[in-house]
This record gives sequence, structure tokens and C-alpha cells, in this order.
Amino acid sequence: MRIRQHVNPLKANFFQIAVEPPELPAGVPIEVELGSAEAHFLMTRAAEDAGRFYLGIEIRRDVVVLANAACERQGLKQVRSVFANMSVDLHRLLPAGRVSRFFLNFPDPWWKARQHKRRVMSPELAAEVFDLLAEGGEIYVASDVFDIALDAMSVLEHDCSRRFVNLREPWTFLRENPFAARSRRERQCEMMGIRIWRLGYRRT
Repeated sequence: MRIRQHVNPLKANFFQIAVEPPELPAGVPIEVELGSAEAHFLMTRAAEDAGRFYLGIEIRRDVVVLANAACERQGLKQVRSVFANMSVDLHRLLPAGRVSRFFLNFPDPWWKARQHKRRVMSPELAAEVFDLLAEGGEIYVASDVFDIALDAMSVLEHDCSRRFVNLREPWTFLRENPFAARSRRERQCEMMGIRIWRLGYRRT
């Protein structure tokens, strides 16, 4: 099966996805990865901390099918991927104040200037994340592209400064990954010696 590596989230058909909200276990912390791909990161998080529910949001339907099949084979009932567009579907998937952590790992860089509008992190997305996070909830962003990380930092530090506080100091990157879990891209970067820019913020 040939899997598309990049999908334009602004295409009209991705604004009309028939989203199927997942069944969320009561009383269990929920962690959400935005753009979860094959859910490698979430599956590793589940092994790291089995007492949570892990939800991946992915815009490529074929990848969602593969990820859920892999979780089923491994008996990871607390990990689930859903086919959805994070730009418009978050509130259809999750109730306000329910998420303990969001992860945005290595979002597509969309290098060309005319494609920059497709980049994920925006004040609108950050505002949605704020609404869905529990009090004291966190959002983590990682990228091997400095401009992408800096754009995300600008949104969280400037545009949403009343909503989020940097886990270290204002306008400061994290020194290391605070979790043992690694996405596939992160493992590749570490093997190749590519620097990774990490951000961590807490809901005020």
C-alpha cells in the first residue's frame, strides 16, 4: 500500500470528514498527539505509562487504519487513532477540559512561501488546545526545523500569552525530551545527529 507523506489540510474535502468521536474512558488522563502518523510515539507512551488513554489524530485515513491494526496486534487497547482534520475537528472529538497533554511532533514544514498557510500551529489552534486542556494541562511541540519551532513559540508566547506559560522560561526551548517515547522522525534525527527544537507549555 502506498501511503501519502503529505496532505493539504486546507482541501475542501478535509473540512467535511465524517468524524467518529472515540469512546473516552472515564476518570483516566488523556494524551493527544496531533498528526500522529503511525502512532509510534503514542504506542511507546502507552508502554511508558499504561494508566492513561492515548488518542492520535491523523488526516490520512490509510495511516489511521494501519496504526489501529498495529495497536490491536500489540494489545494496546488504550491507544486509538482517528481520521480527522485537527484544524477543524478537535471540538467534535474531545470535550472541553478533558485532555492532560497535547503533543505536536514534527509537523510538516511546508517550505514554499505560498504553502505557509498550511502550517499547523496557529493562534486559532492554540486557542482550541487551551479550551480542551484540563487545568494545568500541557502542550509539547518538537521540530527539526528551527523556523517551525520559532513560529510555534511565537504563537504560544505572544499571541496566546495569557493562556500558556513556558515550562522553563519565556522564549526558551526545552533542553531535552522529558519523555522516553520517540516518534519515528525523532529517532531518525537522533541517529543522524540533527538538532531538535523542543517546546513545552502549561495551561495557565
